[in-house]
Amino acid sequence: MLVSQIKHSRLGLSLLLKVVIYGLLSIILYFILTSIAFHYIDNMQVNLDSYYDNIKSTTEEFQWYITENNISIEDIGAIKAWDKGQSLMHIRLVENNKIIYDSMDYIIRFNPKISYIYYDHMKDISNIIEFYDGSATLYITILYKQRIEQRMTFAIASFCVLIFYLALFHEFKELVKDILEIKKGIEILEGGNLAFELQTNRKDEISELADSINRMSRELDFQRKEEEILRQKSNDLVTSISHDLRTPLTTINSYIDLILEEKYDDMNELYRYLDKIKDKSLQLSNLSDNLFTHFSNRNIEYKYRFETVIGNDFIGYLLNSLKEDLVDKGYQVALDNKIDKEFFLKVDIIQIQRVFNNLEGNLIKYASKSIPIIYSATLYDSFIKIYGKNHILNLDHIDSHGVGINTCKEIIRLHSGEMSTYIENQSYNVIINLPVYILSLNDNHSE
Repeated sequence: MLVSQIKHSRLGLSLLLKVVIYGLLSIILYFILTSIAFHYIDNMQVNLDSYYDNIKSTTEEFQWYITENNISIEDIGAIKAWDKGQSLMHIRLVENNKIIYDSMDYIIRFNPKISYIYYDHMKDISNIIEFYDGSATLYITILYKQRIEQRMTFAIASFCVLIFYLALFHEFKELVKDILEIKKGIEILEGGNLAFELQTNRKDEISELADSINRMSRELDFQRKEEEILRQKSNDLVTSISHDLRTPLTTINSYIDLILEEKYDDMNELYRYLDKIKDKSLQLSNLSDNLFTHFSNRNIEYKYRFETVIGNDFIGYLLNSLKEDLVDKGYQVALDNKIDKEFFLKVDIIQIQRVFNNLEGNLIKYASKSIPIIYSATLYDSFIKIYGKNHILNLDHIDSHGVGINTCKEIIRLHSGEMSTYIENQSYNVIINLPVYILSLNDNHSE
């Protein structure tokens, strides 16, 4: 089971390989350092005077121990007890050319490489030891180099083990660091900063986890932005349509008041008032349908329904309707229609009507009744220009939120046209340019 898990885990395989590599490197380092240390020990110089003095004093101490305790030459236990108190010193007792005691016998049996004779050109130093029941020859060797070798071997082994564990510690430290970075990144993402991305240089499951979190955060950030855009569009649509509803409602109420007060000259004018009410009611119906479609279809944007219309008739209808509504409300309006050539427009009729309804609503709210409102239409080679001008009653409140005008500008832009407004000498000016199709003698129409 463990092998199967490691086999399918790049992180586990990577850690296993690094443990093996660090272990091999530590073993190789151990052999290199011990070889260097042994070479140094083998060639080091020893103070022979101190060496001989130690042998002499050790021999005297051993003889005193034998004599003081009246030890027999066959009492190996007593001899061994004294030998245990010596520090890295090798002794041999020989009787009649037979070794009766060797302090390094157990070491040589397990490791024949170890030798107690380290010095060339030097013979073992011997002294006669007198036991109460006989005598034996004592050979002593001071193991200076053996002591250094043992200590250096221990130090080198400890150093290599330390290097091995430090390497593993560094590897696990990097792993924990990456995990903590991911944890920190997740906390940042939880705080709402979905644009933050996790960074890692690893090539294992940790990097895959970071990439997955980054993809998830980008997707969530994209969805959040889309929802924000959609919510803003919904708010804009509701605001603009609410704004657009006011003008036809105001016009309908005005004509109803005129009818109720019987302010009409004849039945023809009464029917004209009723036609205006019907026309504005249809506009209200279309606006409400747009709003209903938007919300009933999961906030799908309004789809423009472009159709080709005769420009002369359409623009004439819009301007005349604007004039009639304003005149009926007591405004003075001067129209200057300079179009003398047939042309075509590709428009969404409902949306263009929204533009002129907004213009009418602004005129009703802000225009002066004592100074004529001027509107003109001029046809050029590739566009028609509609220009309007009116005197402003109050500059402080002119379309304060800009909802209506901004909506109009967006509608004209989506018709590949352009709309601009400006105030000059207390007069409000509006210019609308729309692309046209002129009827040619050689073909049906050209742009």
